[in-house]
Amino acid sequence: MKKFVPREFKRLSSVEELVYTAAGRFGDKPLYYYIEDKEKKTFTYNDHKHSFDALRAALTDMRIGGKTVSLCGDQHPDWITTFLSVIGCGGVIVPLDRELQAEQLAGFVSITESETLFVSEREYKMLLPYFDTLPLLRTVVIIGAHPVDEISDEKVVLFDDLIEKGEKLIADGTYVPGTFKADPARLSCILFTSGTTGTSKGVMISEYNILFSVIQCCKMVSNDENDVFVSVLPIHHTFALITNHLAMSHIGATSFMNDSLKHTFKNITEVKPTCLILVPLFLETMDKKIWDNVKKQGKEKQVRALMKASNAMRKTGIDMRKTFFSGILNAFGGNLDRIIVGGAPIDPEILRDFDAFGITVVEGYGITECCPLISVNPLKQRKFGSAGLIADGLEARIDEPAESGDGEIQVRGGNVFMGYYKNDAATKEAFTEDGWFRTGDIGIIDEDGYIFITGRKKNVIIASNGKNVYPEELEEYLLKSPIIKEAAVIGRKGDDGIVITALIYPDKDAVGDIDEKELYEKIFSEINLINKGLPTFKHITALEIRDSEFEKTTTRKIKRFLLK
Repeated sequence: MKKFVPREFKRLSSVEELVYTAAGRFGDKPLYYYIEDKEKKTFTYNDHKHSFDALRAALTDMRIGGKTVSLCGDQHPDWITTFLSVIGCGGVIVPLDRELQAEQLAGFVSITESETLFVSEREYKMLLPYFDTLPLLRTVVIIGAHPVDEISDEKVVLFDDLIEKGEKLIADGTYVPGTFKADPARLSCILFTSGTTGTSKGVMISEYNILFSVIQCCKMVSNDENDVFVSVLPIHHTFALITNHLAMSHIGATSFMNDSLKHTFKNITEVKPTCLILVPLFLETMDKKIWDNVKKQGKEKQVRALMKASNAMRKTGIDMRKTFFSGILNAFGGNLDRIIVGGAPIDPEILRDFDAFGITVVEGYGITECCPLISVNPLKQRKFGSAGLIADGLEARIDEPAESGDGEIQVRGGNVFMGYYKNDAATKEAFTEDGWFRTGDIGIIDEDGYIFITGRKKNVIIASNGKNVYPEELEEYLLKSPIIKEAAVIGRKGDDGIVITALIYPDKDAVGDIDEKELYEKIFSEINLINKGLPTFKHITALEIRDSEFEKTTTRKIKRFLLK
């Protein structure tokens, strides 16, 4: 394979440089479109710089430097401004999941000893009963749309009031933008992994880690200032934050901030994005939506024949996909030609479907501790089934590979985190003696530097014969069945050893109105078909059918720790 050459991008020294450079290049171009008070609004690159400077001025006046600031809210330019401004004046920002329960949210504010909290109106109202339990909290800032109700609490201020205060500090010369001396190596951000305050780990990230990862993304992907996104993933999630927001702003793209999951497909149709950044479940939903519509129209045979003909024509240099599949492409706005996917393995068949329709799916791999990028498939040099090429400037190795070549993926480089917050034991365990970070993922690295992930170390099932069984492989087979909507595979303890067990949430529309016994037999017949193509030690021998969907994280991953 031809050697991939990353694009050239100069290293950034601070988040200030990130904001200033983008404003200097793209000025009054829209950085964001967003919905506020049911009205579509525009936030330009110049607006971003202005808000960044004004908020930094106000935060500096509040003596935020060196202190921890928690942030929780919906997608809004104020969120991004807060994230960067806290770092840009020497503070430590703690982005929190807005799907947390109020008690959990208050718990994270407490354990990080946050004196300032930025929240949307919804989170403010949720936390009202908990403010008395947070004695260190002295300022609550409400971001986004203004609250409807009158606020009497003296420690509560509006984001716009802070901006106004900062503007005055700049105007009278009390604060001079561009004079803060950044220390990129210091702790700048704490990112919590999924879980409660008792189980979640705080990933400590430096400004250097963030900027290193931003430039990695810019080097490895093919996006530019002509790209338009719909930002779908939760903004606090590292994948969305670094790629969709920070890296794409450095490139000069425009993003529409999705106002609600239920409006996602409507917004995609109206905004007409050129690129999306998603997790596999969204892509699987899109694929299912396409085929459901095709089948409803009675055109499945016709579409599959067109796919076959189109693929053959492309080999001769003729590309008719935009003509043949215009109906499918128009459902996603008509301009969508790339989707970047990360977070979990995805069925290669879905990748082939989208490729045949004219949408290139680029798979990547990352982990919060690596802020998050480890590898990504270059647009023109993809390997189906792989998690991509190791990112430029990062090293990766396979620890103690088995006969099959797979072992734990370990990495080191400028985006690897500083350690876990207040958890020295976990930090020590996370690194090898020679300084490599243990990802906990199992895979191989081929001769071209592409990573193939085979499983998650902590999910591995040790079969009765001592061999490793990776649930992710079996789940991929199960999810190909039209009657299985969700699946998880675990090892149950049985009288004769470990029993490989499939937990299944069926597609009720696909199975129709049948009784429990029939449903069990129908699903087990699907399992038996899968078993026929697998070695005996990987056979699924038990089935448990669920009445409800699995509980998931905000990035739509099944919470496996609840299955034990």
